[in-house]
Amino acid sequence: MKNVIGLSILLTLSLCLGCYDDKGNYDYHDFNEVTIGNRGFDTAYLLTSYVDTLRISPELEFKLEENKHLTYEWVARSNAVGFVEYPISNDRNLVYPMSLSAGEYTLFFKVKDTLNTMEYSNATAFQVQDLLTKGWVILGENSNGEAQMDMITYSVDTMVLKNILQESGLPVLKDPVKVWVVDNYVDNMIHVSTGDGTYRLNREDFKGGDHTHLKYNFFDPGSLEHFTLQDVAQIRNYNRVAIIDDVLFHNSSMIQSSIFQNPANHYKGSYDLFDVGDKIAYNPQAMAFIYILYNKTEQRFVYAGGRAYGSPAGRCDTLKDTREDVEIFSWKTGLDYVTSINSRFLDGYSYTILKDDEGHRYLYSYVIMYQWGWESVVKKKKYLLDKATDFDKAKFFGASAQRTYLIYATGSKLYAYDYVAEKVQLLQDFGDQEITLLH
Repeated sequence: MKNVIGLSILLTLSLCLGCYDDKGNYDYHDFNEVTIGNRGFDTAYLLTSYVDTLRISPELEFKLEENKHLTYEWVARSNAVGFVEYPISNDRNLVYPMSLSAGEYTLFFKVKDTLNTMEYSNATAFQVQDLLTKGWVILGENSNGEAQMDMITYSVDTMVLKNILQESGLPVLKDPVKVWVVDNYVDNMIHVSTGDGTYRLNREDFKGGDHTHLKYNFFDPGSLEHFTLQDVAQIRNYNRVAIIDDVLFHNSSMIQSSIFQNPANHYKGSYDLFDVGDKIAYNPQAMAFIYILYNKTEQRFVYAGGRAYGSPAGRCDTLKDTREDVEIFSWKTGLDYVTSINSRFLDGYSYTILKDDEGHRYLYSYVIMYQWGWESVVKKKKYLLDKATDFDKAKFFGASAQRTYLIYATGSKLYAYDYVAEKVQLLQDFGDQEITLLH
């Protein structure tokens, strides 16, 4: 009897289930699949940073019809360690002025359907070569009075790159002063100096920002007002002297740190700062760690650095006359400072131009020597420059590496003056174009 009742219950349940009205949505339709064609993805690209533009217009095929609910993303992934990804565009057609650093990359194009969250992709490879590794960097001022930096590069081919600060991450800067490219163990960066401060740029992509301001190279970032780098000298990778906001700084151990400490334009036992000329004399050819400055307050030559025990590190000392050389000239001149010039002439002559109260200009020539582990400063000669045409009007100076020539610019005219033969030659007159730089 129990078996009969159980069978009846199963039959009843079967009938109930068989009569259940399924009201689910089974309105099926074709899926609008997207296919990304191979056009633009069937080749690898070789691009030059800051010169070439990567352009790809992908072919999209739809199973049914054009889909308007799509988003696009182009991502460049570095093939180096870390596989860093760089989103470069959200447009369907890629037009990307190349600004990535040198290296090999994989480029991904991603298409996402926002209706069904389906994602499609294609990829290709490209390599970036750095155009910024070799060339001349020029800092100037544009028509708006803003700092502009251009580069004449010959890494791949000789060409001019305009306004490379525009994408650097730096704020708009005014009153350009100096650009300095440095090599050392600690801080391989390009220094861009302006009246608004000095910033350091990465050498690979010329990028920087507030975090690369020169003030962060000081123990006290608030110690100066502008941090305008006026001149700087560095011997190999070892030590550095810089004039910043008219103050001298000396870092004697670049291997350990690139941080500047206290001002160095003072003598031992005194922290009264004297005024220094805005140029540093040193020998770019030698391994002498001596830097020569001009003490404008006392009107005499001083120096910082050196290998010998007791050499002035982080301070200055006076250069001393000897019985043998005092007749050549005295290091205590009593004259006003004009400028200093470094050259590769012979052993690496340095020159300092001074003037007296009557307006006469004088050339002091000397050499910073390093021989057999011993450093010295050797006087050469003092010259009167009265026969140099318009020399008193000159703003920019240089020196020949092969002859006894001073090179100087006055307005639109470029002169060479042989200070031994006392003869001047007009090299070029640029007419209505003023010369604003000599290097």
